[in-house]
Amino acid sequence: MIKELPSPFFEYRYLVTPINEQQVSIFHQLNEDKKKLMLNVFENINNAGKTVWVKGTKRYLFYGFQKQDDLFIIKYAKESDENIYIEGEDDIEIKDIKETKFIFLIVDTINQIILLERNQSVFSSIKNSIDIVAEFLREKMREFDYVVNIYPLVSKKKFWNYVDAADEIYELSLVMNAPNMPLFGNSDTRKVLQTIKDTTNNEIFDISFKNKEGKLKIARETLESWIDYIQEVGGRYVLKYKKNGISETKTSEIDTARVFINRKKADKYSEDELKVISRKLESINLLESRDNNNEA
Repeated sequence: MIKELPSPFFEYRYLVTPINEQQVSIFHQLNEDKKKLMLNVFENINNAGKTVWVKGTKRYLFYGFQKQDDLFIIKYAKESDENIYIEGEDDIEIKDIKETKFIFLIVDTINQIILLERNQSVFSSIKNSIDIVAEFLREKMREFDYVVNIYPLVSKKKFWNYVDAADEIYELSLVMNAPNMPLFGNSDTRKVLQTIKDTTNNEIFDISFKNKEGKLKIARETLESWIDYIQEVGGRYVLKYKKNGISETKTSEIDTARVFINRKKADKYSEDELKVISRKLESINLLESRDNNNEA
């Protein structure tokens, strides 16, 4: 029996917003719900057997591995050229092959969460691997006049721990998606972002606070609702500061939360294992309990 080992999965939220809310497309007029459209994207992957997506000269493959209700488990592969050495009559011969290594994607279409397996032998950069997924989904949804952004999910504690430990703070940059999930995030923050969206038709909203002397003040009573929105709904932060005379830069990409799930070699996940995964996804969805997942 092949031993299954826990593998780290990084946590992300995907957000879907209309390209133009002032000019309603035929798909919106027909009441095509964006959640249903995204569900169809993953249903198509699951049912197709193999989905090929080409970016430049690279081929990426998506295979439906397992599905239960609104939970999808997908094999996500990158094709690469490799050399193998084989026995020849007069010498060792080199043979070129197309190698297709894969990682797992776990998608929760209810809470709009993607878990991305980390395996450096497949993708050297976790950011590159999730960016490819984001571009793939954007292309699929663009034909319906929607855009897709994927943001890292982070713990509630880390950002404010950095702020509290900093001796000097030089910059705080925040990136927030236009409102997408009405039940999450501070309602006042959502209203402000919705007003900006209605006025400008922006896809994302970013703002920076800077002080070249390192005297920037990050007050909870002023910015906590914005930070909570980024952590809970989706967005990014960049914090530049000094601690003990050493310059530090912390970002939500660096701080992306992880959960550990056994990696399957061939067998499907059992009913009990799928229940465990579902419970972990529910926990990930709630900011208050997200830190509890960083254990094998």
